[in-house]
Amino acid sequence: MTEPHEQEQEVLSGQAEDTLIEQTELAGFHLEIRDLPEERTARHARALLRETLRNAGVHENDVDDAELAVGELAANAVSYACGPYEIRFVLVGGRPVWCEVVDGGTDLAGIPEIFEKLQEAETAECVSAEVPQDSGHGLAIVHRLSDGLCKAYPTVVSSARRPGKAVAFALPGNGLL
Repeated sequence: MTEPHEQEQEVLSGQAEDTLIEQTELAGFHLEIRDLPEERTARHARALLRETLRNAGVHENDVDDAELAVGELAANAVSYACGPYEIRFVLVGGRPVWCEVVDGGTDLAGIPEIFEKLQEAETAECVSAEVPQDSGHGLAIVHRLSDGLCKAYPTVVSSARRPGKAVAFALPGNGLL
C-alpha cells in the first residue's frame, strides 16, 4: 500500500495512474484529459503541465511561463466555479499545442470579453481604460504569456458528463508562438 506522502508525490509528479480520465487519438490529434483534485488544484495542474512539456522537450523558460499561466487558470477555476476540475492537453504529432482548464461552472463570467479587450489594447499598443484594473490580472498574464492565443468557451466536464467551461491557451514550443 502506498503511503499518503508517496501518493501525493505520485499525483504531483503526474505519475498517479488514477488521474487520467480519457485519452483520444484521431488523425494525428491526441487529447489527454486528467482529473484535478479540488485540494491543490493549481499545484497539481502545474505539475501535470510541467511533465507534459518537459517530456516534449520544451525549453525550460517556456515551461516556467506555461506553469504560471495554468496556475492562474486553475486558481481562478477554484475561486470562481464549482468542480469537478480537469486539465486537458491537445497534442498534434506528439507536440503539446493547447491546454484547457475545465471546471463545472457554466457562466463564462465575461472572460471572453476580457480576452477581447486585452487583445484590442495590445493591438492599439496601449493600456486601455477598458482593460480590467481590479480583476482579470490572472487572465492578463495568460493572455500575455500565450501571445493572445487564449479563449474561454462552454464544454462538457468529461468526468461528470455535464456542462462546464474551459479556459484555454496555446502552449509554448508548438509552432504557433
